[in-house]
Amino acid sequence: MKIKVSAFGKVNGENVSAYTLKNASGMSVILLNYGGIIKEINVENAQGKVISCVQTFDTLQEYIDDSSYRGAIVGRYANRIGQGTFTLNGVQHKLDKNGGEHNLHGGLAGFHKKVWQANTQESEESASVIFTLTSPDGEGGFPGNVKVTACYTLNNDNELLLKLSATTDKETPLSFTQHAYFTLSEDTKVGTTQLHIDAERVTDADGTLLPTGQFVDVRDTPFDFLTSTPIAQRANQQATHRLFDMVGGYDHNYVLRAPNGEEPQATVKAPDTGIVMALYTTLPGLQFYTGSLKSEEQLGALCLEPQHFPDAPNKPEFPNCFVKPEDTFEAVIKYKFSLQ
Repeated sequence: MKIKVSAFGKVNGENVSAYTLKNASGMSVILLNYGGIIKEINVENAQGKVISCVQTFDTLQEYIDDSSYRGAIVGRYANRIGQGTFTLNGVQHKLDKNGGEHNLHGGLAGFHKKVWQANTQESEESASVIFTLTSPDGEGGFPGNVKVTACYTLNNDNELLLKLSATTDKETPLSFTQHAYFTLSEDTKVGTTQLHIDAERVTDADGTLLPTGQFVDVRDTPFDFLTSTPIAQRANQQATHRLFDMVGGYDHNYVLRAPNGEEPQATVKAPDTGIVMALYTTLPGLQFYTGSLKSEEQLGALCLEPQHFPDAPNKPEFPNCFVKPEDTFEAVIKYKFSLQ
């Protein structure tokens, strides 16, 4: 497989390139070294029609201006850290408050707005783009010089694999995610899209969507996607829940049952296009995001963001998110596309 590299503009004097990967099955992916962004995922349906499976922008300036993290790698810490602070080894670290009173998605100097270094690898069966980035000690209030690698690989089995790794010279919380907005259906709304999430619980949250430390069983609530169900059917069911009503849709962290990367933790199906996407990850949580499903301006897309739990730096009962200098952060996110 070959990788085509083309110019996509400049930001702050740095060149931004687009990397186009295409496999033998007709699937193509376009990546940007700005934000580590997935710009496009294109998959052929059974009739040979190319379906654009993620929302995209045409120009670099639109990505620069975008506040929705569209298609980007998010870090240093995906989701919220309460009150923009955490204490580690007796030292309080004050972070950017860019999500109301909370730190959101790494703060103002997040990975989604940075130009990453890039290298490529090609073989007969796959093509890879390896993005690297260094986040200096104190950036956004976080301790440690952190070196990050994000390797995207497309193969001929219609799998897009993202391997994330990082090292630090000071203990620090790390949680990266991929923030693609998926559009497997050609509908303008996500209601007909079918979803399965292998999770029996979601993390409870207060009115600012910050976890309380408690958990909510998904059964008999709008959060129950233990079997594949159209999103609108679950969202409009008679039995509602205060967590759902706070958003009018979905913006919640699912507690994955077996995030070992061997079995899919979520599956998305679009009946109109016949496209299926299975998501695999080794991270313990999955943020399912649609925004409000009741407002006139809807996303027309859904996000599935593998992550450590929100506010885990302040909640020792949650899975450990701290990485020490002698350790390496490692996570896998894989998207496998097929036809139903």
